[in-house]
Amino acid sequence: MQNLILRLGIITLISISMTPVAGSASAGERCSPLSGRCFEWPLVPNGTTLDKISTNGVWSKPEGNGPFPAIIIAESCGGSKPSVDKFWPVFFNKLGYATYTPRILEEFGESYCPDLRFVASNKNRTKMLSIIYSALDEMRGKDYVNINSIGIIGFSLGGILIRDAGEIKGLKSPGGNKFKYAINVYGNCTLLERQGDNIPTLMLLAERDTEKGKHKICEKVQDQGFENMSWHTIK
Repeated sequence: MQNLILRLGIITLISISMTPVAGSASAGERCSPLSGRCFEWPLVPNGTTLDKISTNGVWSKPEGNGPFPAIIIAESCGGSKPSVDKFWPVFFNKLGYATYTPRILEEFGESYCPDLRFVASNKNRTKMLSIIYSALDEMRGKDYVNINSIGIIGFSLGGILIRDAGEIKGLKSPGGNKFKYAINVYGNCTLLERQGDNIPTLMLLAERDTEKGKHKICEKVQDQGFENMSWHTIK
């Protein structure tokens, strides 16, 4: 895991940033005291076991029989790009990780996010969580995977889903499983609180990605000292 984090620090990442709409809280919403932005809440209740969804996607692994540590690659709003289909699987395979990239947006009949409203929908994001947690169960079913070392990396939209999961205590896959670690790349830093199961999470930022005060929001979250959360800025 340390080798993975160190190598990730030298990679330049490009993805789409999604920011929730600011405003006053209404019924069924909560506002972050850190960013002043409001969200539908809760996404799902604490203790939720997500629905099973049979997934389609790209599987990849190092040479040999394993067992290998593994990582789910959660695509961004850009959908199935060469970066998530080829570049990242090859990158992680060279580090000794098996990978699976589930087709999250394909389950909605979309090749990319149609608009911000699509992403902001609780119903849609709950289904997306069901997809990636179902993928976790499917990954555990592979003979070449070390079932005690399966994590997730998410880009932009995928990072938002990692944020969502980190705020739900007792969230489980259809098979009752949880990720061992998470890597949030260019996802939102608009954490309402860290009430989830404190899965070790690495937040990756980019030095020059300062649009809409993103770094200032992330710095406020970082100052909260949430447990099991570390930060790295790509220079």
